[in-house]
Amino acid sequence: MQTYVLRLWLPDIPGTLGRVAAAIGQADGDVIGIEILERGAGMAIDELIVALPTQGSTPNDEARHEELNLEKLISCVSQVEGVAVEDVHRVAQDRPDQSVLALDTAARIMETPHDERTEATCELVRDMLEADWCTVVPNGAQSPLAVSGDVPDLPWVMAFLGGISHLASDAQHEHTPADVAWAPLDLLDAAIVVGRQRGAFRLRERQHLTLIARIVSSALASS
Repeated sequence: MQTYVLRLWLPDIPGTLGRVAAAIGQADGDVIGIEILERGAGMAIDELIVALPTQGSTPNDEARHEELNLEKLISCVSQVEGVAVEDVHRVAQDRPDQSVLALDTAARIMETPHDERTEATCELVRDMLEADWCTVVPNGAQSPLAVSGDVPDLPWVMAFLGGISHLASDAQHEHTPADVAWAPLDLLDAAIVVGRQRGAFRLRERQHLTLIARIVSSALASS
């Protein structure tokens, strides 16, 4: 079996998710995880973890079968009225859903030695959110405390954090680009910022990042 993350837009009405699950079954897929990432304006954005069978006696045969499986999966799901596929990509077979993944990330951060925890936070959060980069930036500083990946424009990140700090807390995320997520590390007078090119950060992902930031901030400040 091969495992995929399937991110969908679908009408937020009873029965839609059941029809999506049935469509996945028609594509010989098995839904092994579901996370509701965001809801609003009559729509929901769901992330499903789907297992698909593998076939083929050679690597080329297996790759071709994988391609056909994905085409069938996308075709079947797209035929459900009102449903649109935002993204689908392969992940490790043991990849849990978002909520379990967030708990695992927090646990692994806390298990890291204190003097390595800031760097570990960058690495683990970046992996959790499938981000391209992550950085921890002190407020008002000119250099980060930790970096994972290639931050495309660090001066912009600094300026962005300085700009949103003047906004009311309920308006700060409204002025955050869709491909950037951040959370304050209040007890450290810093912030964690992540970015990715594939897919916007959704509300549930931002909530997980905020909660992990609270855990990390408290742990580092009290040690």
